[in-house]
Amino acid sequence: MDITTLYEAEKYAAQNGIALSPADRAKITAAQQAELNRLKALGVGSQRLGLSDRWNRFYPKLLTTILGFGETLLTFSQTIIVSMGIPAVLVLLLVVEHQRVVHGISLFEPDAALASFAAGALVLLNLVLEFQVHHIEQKAGYIENRENAWSLKLWWQNTCYTLGIGRDWKARPLSPAERYRRLLRLVTFSILSLALAGSMRTVIEQTSGTWHEALGAILTQSSLMSALTWMGGLLFAAAAVLSAQGLSRYVAIRCAEIVTAMSGQAATQNDPYAVAMDMAAANVVMAIVADKQAKRAAKETPARTVEVKPVEVESRPFGSSHPTQAVPLSISMNGNGNGHGGEKTAPN
Repeated sequence: MDITTLYEAEKYAAQNGIALSPADRAKITAAQQAELNRLKALGVGSQRLGLSDRWNRFYPKLLTTILGFGETLLTFSQTIIVSMGIPAVLVLLLVVEHQRVVHGISLFEPDAALASFAAGALVLLNLVLEFQVHHIEQKAGYIENRENAWSLKLWWQNTCYTLGIGRDWKARPLSPAERYRRLLRLVTFSILSLALAGSMRTVIEQTSGTWHEALGAILTQSSLMSALTWMGGLLFAAAAVLSAQGLSRYVAIRCAEIVTAMSGQAATQNDPYAVAMDMAAANVVMAIVADKQAKRAAKETPARTVEVKPVEVESRPFGSSHPTQAVPLSISMNGNGNGHGGEKTAPN
């Protein structure tokens, strides 16, 4: 694992459940200061460089500038897509699905203008909630668990968790943006339901009888053309809504990564010792993590006792007429493999 920055080392420590104490922070600061003093004593950054050395320093900066310009262009284009492109795409999709959604809202809202405005607001709310969820989770440092392939064992584990079965049961924390996630699911379901209702508006108006009789008549007496029309409209609405959510999620994550990287580069450009100090701090953090992991493993591993059965040997010490008799040896070992014990001999 190649960890060269303090941020990467702190992230690795957090992933392994190790919190850095104030004493550990003091060690990190001391290591950074020692590295700074060493570099200053060597004169790094203050020596007069030759033409080749200046070119070797200038060329990586030139490449970094080109890459930075490309990342700036990428960020700018993505920002344009986020701020203008995705809403424009949603407006185009709204033109296609607008009447269906309006017809669905018109089932309970007689004002056509208000129904039209509500349909547009509902589609845009879908985007706003997706960005809000990512912003809250990133600010809180929340990392979503990876999804695993379905299996009966995972299903049984989830069932046991839901029922509270098992001695090792522990509560699973929710996302800090769980409230907005639930609201996003509600908005998605509402858009799909209204789009389907808009497609079926004509059939609903023409079907008479009570609600359960009308539903039975629609399910049993509708033509194949009507069924395919409703299914196609629902699938198209689902593809549009879910694709917009996925695209906005990707753009939000990518923009956050680029902004973080550019901020880190800007912070280290004016300090020639910043990279070395950061690497020194990362080394200290990794050493602290390794030490705490070793102590934790030693505490979690139970001690065990090994009994060694002796082999009696008929040997007589010089000048003695009595053979020695071996006594069982008991050795107590801890999780690190260290042990202590003693061996005793007794005369017959």
